[in-house]
Amino acid sequence: MLATEADMRPLELLRAISSVAQTGGTPAQCETLAREAARLADMVGWANGPIDAGGRLLERLAALQDDLGLRHAQTREPSLRLLHDALSELGRAIARHDEQLDPDAAGEDEGEDFA
Repeated sequence: MLATEADMRPLELLRAISSVAQTGGTPAQCETLAREAARLADMVGWANGPIDAGGRLLERLAALQDDLGLRHAQTREPSLRLLHDALSELGRAIARHDEQLDPDAAGEDEGEDFA
């Protein structure tokens, strides 16, 4: 069972998306998770410091996108693409935020999976 949008934390979101990518999910679950990813993307600018200084979160998001792409190729479920695209937006928002805070610290490929 998914947590509601109002109480889902980032790690819960990643776990839920991973579960959908590995085992499948309903269109309603994918849409809920996509809305939550979009909500987090909207909140990125509020962070006082870098969100992903080490790049691990962006790597995790990229891996989840790959997993969702594979699941979509198997099932052709359109809501999986919606979730994939929402993760892309979240990754771009994080990469852009961190780059704006410290352009010299961002790696050359920072956010490249989210372009």
